[in-house]
Amino acid sequence: MINRGIKVYVYLLLLIGFGIISEKISAQALNKQENSIIDASERLIFSNPNEAIRIAIQLSKNENNSNFENAKINYILSKAYLIKGDYNNSLKSLYASKNHEFYLSDFERNDILISKIRILRELSLDKESKKILSIAATNSDLITGSKEKLLIKKAIQIEKANFLFIEHQFAKGILLLLKEHENKLNNEVYSLDLSVKMILGDFYLKQKDFVLSEKYYNEANSIIKNQKNQNLYQKVHVLSGLADICFLRKEHDQGLLILKEALLCSQKLQNIYLQEMIFRQLNVNYLAINDLLNYKITNANFIQIQSKIEISDQEAVNTAYNLISKQYDANYSQNLAKYDTIISNILLFILFSIVVFFVIYYKHSQRLTSLNELASYLQITRNNLTKIQIEKKQEHKKVTILKETEEQILNKLKKFESSRRFLNKDFSLAILAGQLDTNTKYLSEIINSHYQMNFNTYINKLRINYIVEKLKTDPNFVKYRISYLAENCGFASHSSFATVFKAITGLTPGKFIAFLNRDNTISEE
Repeated sequence: MINRGIKVYVYLLLLIGFGIISEKISAQALNKQENSIIDASERLIFSNPNEAIRIAIQLSKNENNSNFENAKINYILSKAYLIKGDYNNSLKSLYASKNHEFYLSDFERNDILISKIRILRELSLDKESKKILSIAATNSDLITGSKEKLLIKKAIQIEKANFLFIEHQFAKGILLLLKEHENKLNNEVYSLDLSVKMILGDFYLKQKDFVLSEKYYNEANSIIKNQKNQNLYQKVHVLSGLADICFLRKEHDQGLLILKEALLCSQKLQNIYLQEMIFRQLNVNYLAINDLLNYKITNANFIQIQSKIEISDQEAVNTAYNLISKQYDANYSQNLAKYDTIISNILLFILFSIVVFFVIYYKHSQRLTSLNELASYLQITRNNLTKIQIEKKQEHKKVTILKETEEQILNKLKKFESSRRFLNKDFSLAILAGQLDTNTKYLSEIINSHYQMNFNTYINKLRINYIVEKLKTDPNFVKYRISYLAENCGFASHSSFATVFKAITGLTPGKFIAFLNRDNTISEE
């Protein structure tokens, strides 16, 4: 009887042990399967960001995810939203990634900074973008792995080249990129060599060196075609560059074929910024061959996309300021905790501790004041975004602005007026506010109160004054088509330019040019 009891006990132990082992094997298999799905989602970022987002969101619902898995999922979301052109959600994911950065590789942590740099630069927040670029450069020096360190430094050099491109320092940018072109470095997912070739094509195109520009674009396109999951985001940029070369060579039929392929890719990505770029190029090509029917179709799409972009930019700019403010608050709290520890130790030393205490207290007060001002500013910007659609219908309400702030904004507006930034077709109230380090509500109020007009009228007046001055001083301008004059001074269409021109000058563009020609003839006689 006793032996039988011992046997039963042994059998029970074996069954329990087998169950535990089976459960562990099953859990490991599930984890392995989920990690393979995460890897698959990451490979889809540049070819099918919508699918990558769908998979990542589905995976994020699993409550049993490890910290590493949550970090990877959030990282994939931030990249996929960026490729899709959804800067608002990308920024939210990028700043949320800070909670899990420890579980990512050095390259992925740096890539988060690179993504922030790119979005802030696209939103014309160059000051904040360059701050992050400086942080990324400093962090790269602390990395120990030689291969990963070289990859990161290459990614940072690419972003420096992008800033040089914006600043029209093309020769300097080419020298920087040619050095990186010699170093053949890549990782499995992100093709840095492809980026170098693509941007070199952009630089040489600006320098009118079509042979070298076409060479680098074709090399980049060849890399994309050989990819298992084609990088559609960079493919659109490469095709856009090749189409520009065709336009400048007056090979419009070939250029239109390339642009139609690029448009399909941009629509698959659902990226409104890429679509807007392609529609603009299609407009110019159709006008060049006098295909007015197709021009009207693409121009209607172009105007519709521009409206979406303006709303998207306003949301993203406000989100950027909110997230930057929160990060400043978090950094301040961390610094405060560190200083408290230091002070508690220094208090052991009598005279020296008193001096250190007052220095740190003064710094904290200054920093707290600065953060409070930033928080107040961001609240105004947030309120402005929620009311922007209502403001158009309601009577204008005066906003109280500090005299000093008002004078600063007015001075910056004067400098802005002497520049040519208002000639950018994509210029908006949100972009100008970002460039002047203020918010849309303050800027709109100052334009209304000091210029007695709204933002659109203000920008339109600057553009019309610019083109009128050109017509008066440059004899070549009176020979150009009205559609070219419209594009040159920042208008999206011939009709909108003609309407605004007549409203401001009292004459249509054609009659104005006729008067100028008559006056010039009389002067010559």
